[in-house]
Amino acid sequence: MKKINILILSFLMLLTLNSCEKSSGDSLNIYNVGEYLDLDLIDEFEQEYGVSVNYTTFDSNETAITKMQSDSYDLVVLSDYAVEQASVNDMIKPIDWSRIEGFNQNMLVSSLYGILNDLKEEENGFDFLKYSVPYFFGKVGICYDKNKVSEEDILEGFKILHNEKYDGQVAYYDSSRDGFMVAYKELGYSMNTTSLSETEEAFSWIKEIRKTVNCAFKTDELLSEMPDGKYAISLMYSGDAIYSMMEENDDVDLDFYVPDCGTNFFCDGMVIPSTVKNEDLAYKFISFMLRHDNAKANSIYVGYSSPIESVYNELVMPGEEFEDYKDYYIVNYNKGLDEIYRFNPQMTVILNDYWIKLKLS
Repeated sequence: MKKINILILSFLMLLTLNSCEKSSGDSLNIYNVGEYLDLDLIDEFEQEYGVSVNYTTFDSNETAITKMQSDSYDLVVLSDYAVEQASVNDMIKPIDWSRIEGFNQNMLVSSLYGILNDLKEEENGFDFLKYSVPYFFGKVGICYDKNKVSEEDILEGFKILHNEKYDGQVAYYDSSRDGFMVAYKELGYSMNTTSLSETEEAFSWIKEIRKTVNCAFKTDELLSEMPDGKYAISLMYSGDAIYSMMEENDDVDLDFYVPDCGTNFFCDGMVIPSTVKNEDLAYKFISFMLRHDNAKANSIYVGYSSPIESVYNELVMPGEEFEDYKDYYIVNYNKGLDEIYRFNPQMTVILNDYWIKLKLS
């Protein structure tokens, strides 16, 4: 009897150990910016693979980079410049594309693939696809209410932000990176300039916005405030503009315009941190998100342009979700004027210091 009890006890201990191993191995920690994923897809992933997903969000890439240094995640979604920063600091692992099921780089939107390849080939270039799997992409432009802003005025481009006619009706994105990008491009400079004189000139240009139209500094609040008609003009990402147009009130008529002077072209991507604990499951989730139907559902939910060619083309076809928003969903790249933001630690500090001065002025 004693021998039998010992055998039973040993068996129960073995079951307990196996259960613990399964529990620790069958959870996935994902870190993403807020409102940037259809949460129904997480439920579907959990059911399909019999796992649990711990999903947390951040408000900026800068917050994400800081948290990644202290907390452990299996998968993180970062903007292009943050992917570059994380790679430089050895915070993420190179992507093994052979571990992504049913997908390869040839299935990416051809224009996006070409842009990312140009980024790799340029002087001091960065290989985005070595460290990241594209998630969404787009451009920065001006979202405006056609009931309040004339076509003649909007064709002024970013100069409209100095038009005193719109005093108290302008929202400016509360980000030193985006804020200075607008000024640099309007002044004819690269958004990746390292010139202090150009930066000082850009700072003066932005201060004029405060002086002339008393702009409000906003971020995600614009997703509700623009559809509600609180502002006539707002700096906005293309995907957020589409979302806002789809949610607009009956007395609001939103549109989106990208100035001819050039703007920020961006691509966000899924990365695997160097501290990953469940790498296999991270690749399963990447593969899951790249399936056509899942990528389509996610793009419809978020409003941003899918990097997958088949989804990208399908969603603007007659009867599809973005048929009426084709001009905004299809991202045209103005080569020589549009740029991808590059990570530069020195300029990041300088721009942040200027931004603090601006908001205190």
